[in-house]
Amino acid sequence: MARKPAPKAAPAPALDGSAIAVSGRFPGTNQSALQKRITSLGATFSPSISPDTTHLIVTEKEYGQDTTKVKAAKDSGIPIVTIEWLDECETSNSKADETSYMLNAPPAPVAAQNGSKKRAASPDLLPAAAPSAAQPAKKQKKEPAKPQAQVGDGQNAKSSSLIIPLDEACPLATYQVYIDPTDGTIFDASLNQTNATANNNKFYRVQLLRNAATNDFKTWTRWGRVGERGQNAILGNGSLDDAVKNFEKKFKDKSGLKWSNRGVNPKPGKYAYVEKSYNPDSEDEEPEAENEVEEASKAVSRQSVKCTLDDKTRRLIELIFNQQYFADTMAELNYDANKLPLGKLSKGTINRGFQALKDLAALLNDPTLAASQHGMAVHAAVEQLSNAYYSLIPHAFGRNRPPVIRTDDLLKREIDLLESLGDMKEAAALMKSNLKDHGNVHPLDRQFQGLGMEEMVPLDPRSGEFNELANYLTKTKAATHYVNYEVEDIFRIQRQGEFERFEKSGFDKIPRNRRLLWHGSRVTNFGGILGQGLRIAPPEAPVSGYMFGKGIYLADMSSKSANYCCSSTSGGTALLLLCEAELGNPMQELLNASYSAGEDAKAKGLWSTWGRGQTGPSKWKDAKCVHPALAGCQMPDVSVPPGNTNVAHKCSLLYNEYICYDVAQVRLRYLLRVRMS
Repeated sequence: MARKPAPKAAPAPALDGSAIAVSGRFPGTNQSALQKRITSLGATFSPSISPDTTHLIVTEKEYGQDTTKVKAAKDSGIPIVTIEWLDECETSNSKADETSYMLNAPPAPVAAQNGSKKRAASPDLLPAAAPSAAQPAKKQKKEPAKPQAQVGDGQNAKSSSLIIPLDEACPLATYQVYIDPTDGTIFDASLNQTNATANNNKFYRVQLLRNAATNDFKTWTRWGRVGERGQNAILGNGSLDDAVKNFEKKFKDKSGLKWSNRGVNPKPGKYAYVEKSYNPDSEDEEPEAENEVEEASKAVSRQSVKCTLDDKTRRLIELIFNQQYFADTMAELNYDANKLPLGKLSKGTINRGFQALKDLAALLNDPTLAASQHGMAVHAAVEQLSNAYYSLIPHAFGRNRPPVIRTDDLLKREIDLLESLGDMKEAAALMKSNLKDHGNVHPLDRQFQGLGMEEMVPLDPRSGEFNELANYLTKTKAATHYVNYEVEDIFRIQRQGEFERFEKSGFDKIPRNRRLLWHGSRVTNFGGILGQGLRIAPPEAPVSGYMFGKGIYLADMSSKSANYCCSSTSGGTALLLLCEAELGNPMQELLNASYSAGEDAKAKGLWSTWGRGQTGPSKWKDAKCVHPALAGCQMPDVSVPPGNTNVAHKCSLLYNEYICYDVAQVRLRYLLRVRMS
């Protein structure tokens, strides 16, 4: 009989060899339950701090009070961590790195003093600097640190009357967020940290608060998993000096950065500072009415003002600024609008998100960067950069593990999110500006005026102009795109300054090749598109997210553009643009993707790229049949169905794409409202 192999030894418990003490009252549990959790992971429970103790788990309140156990742990150089460290040990079934959960910074080793072994200092938590010999012995009152690293324009108060909202869970209703009167620094910090492997998506909020009546100062902190209320603590003895000290210490403990350096890139493995906009038109920044009667009278006044827009334009504005569609879009893209509402979202935060994706894209394109730039294996580097992005741009995954961004599809999804956030931010600003106006202007009129349109005229469905455009839509639906159209409205549009920009740019003097082409986007993006025009991705965006480089993408098949409308988040309604684009002659013709297409075209003295597809218009005609102003512009002649372009065996695209690399090449001409199914 064959001898059975000996069974493999069971792996050691996650906290085998550790001795853990606990101090403080933890919501929802007690010391007995914590003792069971600790011993179940293989650790020994320490009733007090002893030479064998390896960790102390405390509440932030307990740590702030510097209790006996806390002092003993500090004196012994024992890591003092939050209960979240124990949670992560259980989740990962391994000993978690204490660095991200430490409330104390271990002292740095002292060189060449004696042979005793010192506990190594955390690389991310620097010890406090010793006082300089030049400093006077008398302690000076500590003033809030002046910002040194660059932060967004909205990070400093421009007005002494600005009121920053208290954290939603803060009970100190008589306090306000402190603003440094000398430089306008706002002492409010939102931090975020994502770790895909550990299934962590955590927040940390810290505010320095002042009671104007008593001149009492406190530091408020709240932390937990994104989407949940979490735990909180109130720190300080009432003085400004102590409150600033607690605020700056908490910020540095969690982020690894000084408060004055909060604008620099986040440190790996630490919380990221989420930059907010505190401009007066941000959400929740509207000054309260002096009394309820005044506010009620203003509301009645606004309701009694009649809208001057025609019915079709009114319905369009209601669609573009539909707040429920904004919420649905952000939810679909997993953006956490509760953590960072659109009105508080800064352009700097969006650009930092783009830069994080750019770094990630570079690694995906060249895996050797993992070792040369990040000093780790590819999978670890990808996850670290992915975590850094999620920490900058708050996401809500619930209890699901944040997906590591390791594919082009996931990368493009996040690029779509950032582009949409930029457009929705513009629309949100228009909606908020309407609330500030209490004159005799209807809200929809105000929003329409905010778009700054030179022209927006609904077409008569019986007109030849309407029917030409409707045919262009329905008869360039691709066979592989399973979508049905119902044209509801068509608007002839013109943005202010677009025609002048075209003429000043010199594009009216290059070899002519003008075409009337499609562009599709989410309904929620159109407040930004109509108000700001079609834009090109910023330098911070990864070029690999765009098949033919960064530019404005257009199509001659309507359904290709319709695929980008994502009508499911706008009640089945889509908006499509028809743009007059000066492509120049000749165009750069490509059969396959090239991320450097924009630079290559410029080097050749060309103005656009034609990504050639297998199917396209069989014939083109002059668009003056639509409107005299389009004379000389070409559009597909749909009396002849689209057909084979005879490049099928060479190209990777099914349908043509046209990419313009300068915004001045493109003028918006028509906007179509379409029901899609």
